[in-house]
Amino acid sequence: MIGKVKVNQSFGAMCRYVLQEQAPGKGAEVLAAHGVRTDSAEHMAADFDAVRAMRPGLGKAVLHVALAFPVEEKEKLTNEVMGRIAQDYLKGLNIDPENTQWAVVRHQDKTHPHMHLVVNRVDLDGQTVSDQFIRSRSVDVCKGIEQAYGLIVADQVGRKQAREIGPTPAQVKATTPKEEQSADWSRARQEIGRALSYTAGQARSFDELREALRPRGIELELTRRKNGSPAGVVFAQDGHRVKGSQVGREYSAGNLETGFAKARELGQDPAQQWQQVGQDYALAKLAAEYAQAKQRQAQQQPSQQQSRGFEMGD
Repeated sequence: MIGKVKVNQSFGAMCRYVLQEQAPGKGAEVLAAHGVRTDSAEHMAADFDAVRAMRPGLGKAVLHVALAFPVEEKEKLTNEVMGRIAQDYLKGLNIDPENTQWAVVRHQDKTHPHMHLVVNRVDLDGQTVSDQFIRSRSVDVCKGIEQAYGLIVADQVGRKQAREIGPTPAQVKATTPKEEQSADWSRARQEIGRALSYTAGQARSFDELREALRPRGIELELTRRKNGSPAGVVFAQDGHRVKGSQVGREYSAGNLETGFAKARELGQDPAQQWQQVGQDYALAKLAAEYAQAKQRQAQQQPSQQQSRGFEMGD
């Protein structure tokens, strides 16, 4: 089980993607949801944004996790099982499924089983759901779920795939120790760049980035000037050392620090008065929307309405 974690800004774009309304052939199936309507991307995004309004200063409120499994597990992973796994995953991240808006949608566009989990980083009490070290925490949660459900271990699959992929063309062509060293270093640089593309944009400090990279077998070494500002950053994997600027200009120490500062700024809580305004608006909007939905349900299914009440997520 592999969880690819991203933190984004737009619920509208994310809901359109997971529900695949413009590409019905991908077979999007809503497995479970809480606190949001699932009849359309527009309604789902509106419900997410209504609660998000309680934290108007939170720039990236969309937590998106793609949970993927080996193709060998396809028979075992029914929709019901995958829905339970999604909720166990939330609990593993210390996210309360009963006090947080979320939806999990299964896609059928690939041979291996996979689903997309969308979570509001503002819970129903108006508190921010932390994304600190979330990538490294996700790795631990996935390992726990693999054990609990008796699933194939992702690390084993990764090692198998690495053996199947084999050496790069440059490594095959290398005939001297110097050429081999150069080819190995280039491969390490590519892998470090791939890891940074998933992690650097979400970190708020070098410490957070270091923790996010460690599960991928990458170490971060930082040097500072006398005034405390970052002077240089080096990433190390399998004995190969790569400067951040060698991976890409955006990964130099200075540019990374600039990105961290912006992430910290977006994560700051707004003034109390704006919190209250947002909370009042969000709760009023949710109440009105769910009252309308309940009324429509009563009109369409009067007999069923007598036997059970309206449930969030219906």
